[in-house]
Amino acid sequence: MLRFTLRQCTYFRTVATHGGIAQAARVLNISQPSVAQAIEKLEDVTGLVLFDRHHARGLTLTMQGRIFLQHATRLEQQAEQVQREAAALAAETAGEIRLGIFATLSPFYSAGLIRGFAVAAPGVVVQPREMSLAELPEAARTGSIDVAVTYDRGAALDGLAVATLAELRPMVVLAADHPLAKGQSIALADLRDERYVMLEGPGSRAYFEELLAEHGLAPAMSYVSSSLEAVRSAVAAGFGFTLLVMRPPSSLTYDGREVKTLTISDDVRPLRIVLASRDVAHPGQILRQFTDHATAYFSETCGDVGSRARKSLANKPISLGL
Repeated sequence: MLRFTLRQCTYFRTVATHGGIAQAARVLNISQPSVAQAIEKLEDVTGLVLFDRHHARGLTLTMQGRIFLQHATRLEQQAEQVQREAAALAAETAGEIRLGIFATLSPFYSAGLIRGFAVAAPGVVVQPREMSLAELPEAARTGSIDVAVTYDRGAALDGLAVATLAELRPMVVLAADHPLAKGQSIALADLRDERYVMLEGPGSRAYFEELLAEHGLAPAMSYVSSSLEAVRSAVAAGFGFTLLVMRPPSSLTYDGREVKTLTISDDVRPLRIVLASRDVAHPGQILRQFTDHATAYFSETCGDVGSRARKSLANKPISLGL
């Protein structure tokens, strides 16, 4: 345990710099006995002899004193840095956000979201963690992450503050050479005789199965994978069609084949991307800034985030509890 104080170190450094207790007392604007007592206490608790005392020439540093002076000076500098950073934290111009993001969403949004926030808030560090849909809500509740970017389905979000960032409409993906891939849109009924390639996931599977059932479809399943790119490759290879809400920018698959993405002409339920955190009383400036940034980022990136999402965020703020 530290038994000496920063004030004693400051007095010691001032005496060492100015060569005597009287000179240090004048610089520090305190009494000479106060300086002398601080030096004696510092020597006592450290077990060091910091100064040689000379009646005519004042004080000179011993070898121990010269070495300890280096440590004391660094300690003061570090304390000043801590003070500056604490002031920045109090003003909420600096800090850290532990961001949990669903692993499927991360390749599409994580880097751009964090990079943009680094420009808007250079004093705040965002630490991302890719997690499953099931892990994210519990991590937010226990405080191991501060905020989560996830889907509103497949995750138990009860008890969390939730704000909509984007509404994603599902799309049909077919092999580029499939006879049904000639247009730009398709009705789900046109896929009644097609086999289905399933993207496996606790949220996505249930969402797509319910969507197909709502439109009277129960297609035979020909291929199942938890990998988005494996699903696209299976579609391109002729295993059937799939439904996706995320669309990579290239139509080429990893094995060099090509897929075609079509909009769905039917009225279908969207899948929402949400921002979730513990619902606590004080929202905190840093998280409010991150929330505003995330809203604007997804609005620009997804293109279909409406005023309803922004209004939801404004009416129900979420918080890190900073």
